[in-house]
Amino acid sequence: MAVASEKAQKEIRWHGRGGQGTVTAAKMLASAAIIRGKYGQAMPEFGLERSGTPVKVSTRISDKEIHTRAPVEHPEIVIITDPSLMFTIRDIIVKGTDENTIFIVNTNFPPEKVRKILGIPSNELWIVDASKIAMEEFGRNIPNTAVLGAVAKATGVVDLEALEQEITEAFGASSKLRAVLEQNLKALRRGYEEVYKA
Repeated sequence: MAVASEKAQKEIRWHGRGGQGTVTAAKMLASAAIIRGKYGQAMPEFGLERSGTPVKVSTRISDKEIHTRAPVEHPEIVIITDPSLMFTIRDIIVKGTDENTIFIVNTNFPPEKVRKILGIPSNELWIVDASKIAMEEFGRNIPNTAVLGAVAKATGVVDLEALEQEITEAFGASSKLRAVLEQNLKALRRGYEEVYKA
């Protein structure tokens, strides 16, 4: 029984850049968990919010009520939505992680290069070229929905259907947004299908 309670909460840390939808993705992940009857929270950490500046977000998903609002210091899952951050804030990305931390990285780099840059020779690593998916679906580098699909596949913390429901509800019933909704759902599904365990 003690083991089950230890696994009842997942702590996730996101690293991205302003303008790429990282905060939105973290919030949608938490909301999708709530759809499934769990507890979820997402808390961004940044100073001056500007497009292109590094953004760090903490997400918690739990079977029980979450009582802390502190940033995630020892993440079980680290999600990197902008690969350039591996070069500029590598120490911040890996801080508080250990050999059991799962890494999900938006990149077209080969896995060996990602492992070398981050210094994670034996960690579970998942790779998705979410930027490529975003460019093909939106014409802009907004990789957040493709990354969400990858997170669902790699971790199982939420299922794809809950994310589809959350994204659909976020866009509402407006016919003007129908095309954008469909693009986002397609990017989500592609992220789920195209992510791979390295």
